[in-house]
Amino acid sequence: MARYLLNSMAMMMIAFGVTACAPYVNAGNQNMVTIYVPHTNYESDALALADKHCGQYGSTAKLRKPRAASQFGELYDYNCVK
Repeated sequence: MARYLLNSMAMMMIAFGVTACAPYVNAGNQNMVTIYVPHTNYESDALALADKHCGQYGSTAKLRKPRAASQFGELYDYNCVK
């Protein structure tokens, strides 16, 4: 039983560690979306994620401005344009 619990906890930590590194939508609506990018290796994924969000409203994403980088990552603001 103890081994099962340890294995389960290890798998949860690995899953969380992998997903915590990926970009995600921080905030958004039909006019804009903000993407959080934890590491510069994922900058190219930010546009794809923004396009996916804007596509729900029949729009495409256009970079409005990157915000200042912090020690935790960067935020990218996109406008959803028709």
